Amino acid sequence: MRTFVGALALTSVALAATAGAQDALPVSPLSRLAPGTRYSYELILDSARKMGIPTARLESRALEGIAKRAVDRRILDAVRNEFRALREARVALGPKASDDELGAAASALRVGITAGELSQLSRSRQGRLTVPLVVLVDLVSRAVPKDTAYQTIFSLYRAGAGDEDFHGLWRGVERDIVSGTDPGVALLNRAREIPARGPPPVSPPSGRPDQSETQDR
Repeated sequence: MRTFVGALALTSVALAATAGAQDALPVSPLSRLAPGTRYSYELILDSARKMGIPTARLESRALEGIAKRAVDRRILDAVRNEFRALREARVALGPKASDDELGAAASALRVGITAGELSQLSRSRQGRLTVPLVVLVDLVSRAVPKDTAYQTIFSLYRAGAGDEDFHGLWRGVERDIVSGTDPGVALLNRAREIPARGPPPVSPPSGRPDQSETQDR
């Protein structure tokens, strides 16, 4: 009898410890979403995985909305918009684009760069586009006219400019803007300081993308 009571006591202690450990597990912020919203969110993630689209940015959008206590509808809309931008970026840059490149391209689409322009930039030279696109987005956000920013980044990238060139360009333009120089003028002045380098472009520039490249947007 004593053996049975002792075993029962040990079992009770073990169950209590297990329950305590489960209670200590962190609760996912996503659990705050309504079941229907969570289901729709998971469907978007599943579609993204099937298309080879990174899900980290989608998850980040959801968590950002939850942290800001946004309503479920707005959270789901933000995730859907991010998914569309990443999907459009994948089409524009092609299947070999990295997750970082797709993220930067999605940000570029949100500031007004077109899918046709992204495609034109990608075709102009073999190279990584993450840094040029990040700088492009930052320039537009700093009130550099979009067309001026795109054409300048395109010309530099096509001419062989590397990541350090773009980092230097960004730092220089930032300093000039803070000093009171017009953003567009600051960019054009700093761009002249970067020498052409690297291999020739893959194909000659075709000017602004034609209508066929942007009609799917």
